Amino acid sequence: MGRKETEEAIADCRAGRVTWFGSVAELLADLNADDTPDIQQGSTNVYADLGYSGADEMQAKATLVTKIGQAIKALQLSNDQAATALGLTPAELNELLAGRFRAHSVDDLESLTALLDEAGR
Repeated sequence: MGRKETEEAIADCRAGRVTWFGSVAELLADLNADDTPDIQQGSTNVYADLGYSGADEMQAKATLVTKIGQAIKALQLSNDQAATALGLTPAELNELLAGRFRAHSVDDLESLTALLDEAGR
């Protein structure tokens, strides 16, 4: 509830137009109630936290894709240059960097990372 709605609800309550709260104090108590959901500390693997099967592999893939994106940026490669260096089409590279990497194996992603390491030397 925003400030305006809260002020209107208080005014309605004071004027006796609200029957679902007995008093302004009850309205304010309800507005101040702690409705914050329980917060749990997560692990370093979001896929495991979300219950995905193969969470360790997904985490490894995500880490490798992050390294690929960082290497492309560090080498100041255009999308076309990076795709060519990796043997991918620009569309395939975009999909990979957008996080759609399930079809790629960890070995494939490690190979792509190595290609960019070589390009950087």
